[in-house]
Amino acid sequence: MAFPAEFIDRLKTANPIADVIGSYVSLKKSSGRDFVCLCPFHNEKTPSCHVHTDKEYFHCFGCGAGGDVITFIMKYHNLDYVEAIKMLAERGGITMPEDEYSQRKPQGLQKKRLYEINKVAARFFFENLRSPEGAPCRQYLKMRGLTSKTIQKYGMGYAKNSFTALKDYMLAEGYSEKELVDASLLFRSEKNKKTYDFFMNRAVFPFIDLTGHIVGFGGRALSSDDKRKYLNSKDTVGYNKNRFLFSMNFAKDASVKTREIVLCEGNLDVISLNQAGIENAVASCGTALTPEQAKLLSNYADTVIICYDSDEAGQKATNRAIPILTDAGLKPRVIKIEKAKDPDEYIQRFGPVAFKNLLGKADGAVNYKLQTAKQGLDLETETDKVEYLKKAYQVISQLRSPSEREVYIGKLSREEGISTESITREVNSIINSRRKQQKKKTDRELMTFTDRTRDPLNPDAYLYPKEVIAEQGIIYYLFNNPDDTKEIMALIPPECFVTELNRRIYKSLTDKINSGEDFSVSAFNGEFSPDEMGKITEILSSGYDMGITLEVAEDYAAVINKKFSSLREKKASELSDDEFLKAFYSTKGI
Repeated sequence: MAFPAEFIDRLKTANPIADVIGSYVSLKKSSGRDFVCLCPFHNEKTPSCHVHTDKEYFHCFGCGAGGDVITFIMKYHNLDYVEAIKMLAERGGITMPEDEYSQRKPQGLQKKRLYEINKVAARFFFENLRSPEGAPCRQYLKMRGLTSKTIQKYGMGYAKNSFTALKDYMLAEGYSEKELVDASLLFRSEKNKKTYDFFMNRAVFPFIDLTGHIVGFGGRALSSDDKRKYLNSKDTVGYNKNRFLFSMNFAKDASVKTREIVLCEGNLDVISLNQAGIENAVASCGTALTPEQAKLLSNYADTVIICYDSDEAGQKATNRAIPILTDAGLKPRVIKIEKAKDPDEYIQRFGPVAFKNLLGKADGAVNYKLQTAKQGLDLETETDKVEYLKKAYQVISQLRSPSEREVYIGKLSREEGISTESITREVNSIINSRRKQQKKKTDRELMTFTDRTRDPLNPDAYLYPKEVIAEQGIIYYLFNNPDDTKEIMALIPPECFVTELNRRIYKSLTDKINSGEDFSVSAFNGEFSPDEMGKITEILSSGYDMGITLEVAEDYAAVINKKFSSLREKKASELSDDEFLKAFYSTKGI
């Protein structure tokens, strides 16, 4: 193990797995001390991820993710083993042990260093805002209707109208140019290779993640000459624009009761809504909504109210976001903003109460799409009416629920005077055509990828289905009956396992038991990848109801030995005499 067992025990005690996972997703009591939740690693509508507090591991029966609290942090934040340990140690107030890992030289900018750099930079921006030079920025924020309380809540600041103001300050604080470039606070010119401030003459707001760390910044141009109205940090070791949602650190708490989140285009829209008392608002920081962001939303909401700008670009973004949210198991609704271009302007003109009433009238995604399909068409003319009907058929055909399709078919029939039978035929024709195209695509994929059924983690498993069950059964049995390890190993040594991954798990488990080491799920971290940890928890979770006794384990050993012997005999004819003797004696332990 890379870290002392005592340290890992203290780390887990300070970071109970239910508490940690519960800070990212909503946990529901299952049975006893166990919990279930929607898996944060794939899209689903029904919870399939189980958190076993007594065994200190989680496992998702939907995607196979699993492991202990360390594995969870590794997968969720895309960290390596040591980085995850450090993050949990910081969370739990545990001092890192002095070993080769804590002493190793960092390779590139580390997350902890990034957080430190961004915190110092945020303080610099905030102080700038309060300085005489910050007057234009203060005036701009006042013009946007933001109070000093809101400015302080979001830690807003001012990036001076200077090429090197931040650079000079951060260098004086002891940070290197390379670190500042890696943190996206400086950029390097392609022409002269010199570095300059990334944010200049902008109102700046920090990007804060769910753990309270500043991971990046967004900046609003103060000059009309700057064509880049909004500028956001580039991706760094701690910030990924496809996974981050601005103000999610506030919205996750505000949405606990309603399970509803408002999705905006701009960061200042969110800040304005928050000031108006609508704290469950987020923005995607200048990017189109991504599946990763939708998955994050699904951890805290069931319904998402899309509140994009009212212009054509905003409408296109809304139409792109609807299927992404739906695929994430969310129910999208769309707000219709009139007499204002965005939520911020609407609130300034008509006030918070009017906007809250607007939220209550948010329409379903299907009605929004149908209304959008009418734009630019004159339904009094036959040509445009036919064009609208074609678009409407496409919208209805995308609905997965037959009853939901029936409701909108009836609505379209009443509005346009077309029989439900006719609309149903058109819609079914589109659905059938789409199914045929999908079947052709699937058939082509099956012909092209003949090994698509193989498990990439244990590629030989599909060849030996009975033996895999036997191998996993023995592993499960020894996890729960370690006193029988020597007896089982006498029947089936590790080298007789026919699949490579199960062989590694079995050998690691028996080595740990025989040497008196910890053999809980946590003991396999670092030795096995996060995906392989999921296989270990799958074995432990699947074995609960199998009733594996010593006699069953002995039968499993016989199944594996039989297959191993047949494979050995098959290969024997292909081996030289020396190779055969070497293989024979290695299986006998000689």
